Amino acid sequence: MSRNLNLRQNVINQMLEGIAQRHIRSPLPAQAALAEMFNISRTTVRHTLQYLHQRGILEKVADTYVIVREPQEEDGFSELTSPIEQQASQFEQAFFEMINQR
Repeated sequence: MSRNLNLRQNVINQMLEGIAQRHIRSPLPAQAALAEMFNISRTTVRHTLQYLHQRGILEKVADTYVIVREPQEEDGFSELTSPIEQQASQFEQAFFEMINQR
């Protein structure tokens, strides 16, 4: 899984949890504030908001997003990181490929 996709999915899960626990209220803060809150780029914020909008959790009203429904468990992502053994194996394989390519 690419690093950017993994980051986006992690942020989506964090934002869903923030909405469910009422730490993030409607209307949502500006994109710059969300980027600072999650320590991510505004591009990642836009992708996250777009995903939540497609899932029907957020609705765009003028220049802001409002929460229209509570997030459900199926809205998020599971198993975002590979088990450590699999990560080690992938790293080892990539390392040997780099050695072979000099």
